[in-house]
Amino acid sequence: MNVPVVVKELTKVYRPDDPGLTVRALDGVSLRAERGEAIAIIGSSGCGKSTLLHILGCLDRPTSGTYRLEGRDVAGLDEDERARVRNQHIGFVFQSFNLLPRMTARENVALPLLYAGTSNPGELAERALARVGLADRAHHRPNELSGGQKQRVAIARALVTRPSILLADEPTGALDSRTSGEVLELLTHLHEEGTTLFVVTHDLEVARRLPRSVRMSDGRVLHDGPSDAVVERMLEAFDASA
Repeated sequence: MNVPVVVKELTKVYRPDDPGLTVRALDGVSLRAERGEAIAIIGSSGCGKSTLLHILGCLDRPTSGTYRLEGRDVAGLDEDERARVRNQHIGFVFQSFNLLPRMTARENVALPLLYAGTSNPGELAERALARVGLADRAHHRPNELSGGQKQRVAIARALVTRPSILLADEPTGALDSRTSGEVLELLTHLHEEGTTLFVVTHDLEVARRLPRSVRMSDGRVLHDGPSDAVVERMLEAFDASA
């Protein structure tokens, strides 16, 4: 069985032809994720977290290095090929939910299935909503849902295509602490069912809830290991620089 995610020596350089404006967003990043792992990606703003997430999600291509997703090197694919990979293998959850306001929860969740030409998209969307505890909100529009419910709809939409990996970018950033806990509990439950999960977060308590953390700095992986240990090292570094 293929390892879902294997990244080797990834770099991402913006404006490489202009020395005065060149930005090295990723600088030799290597990591791998076994099936069903749940990994927090942490670090200060500008450290490369979002760039790495975009490449893992096939939203961007690296300047160099390899990225194997389910055994296939996807780093050099063109836009059409990357779009197919995203639809087949990757689910996204964003801080701002990204729900279409005029559509019901059921219709929002069904969208990826419509793009893929899947039969019975409405039925599959209802199953996904039931999976996140929102079967009774299928016909509600986003303005009729709470923040936590909107995020659950977004998670259902991400899962409806049965992706290999789920990428979450600050999924609790717009939520209060109680609702954040509920959403994080749902995400960790999904990883326990076998979904490979990456969560970019500034919240170290969110990171602690996941088994493994990758701390980034200046486009590199600084620490990678059990979350409690990685977070403690990060806090010690903050204290030492204060």
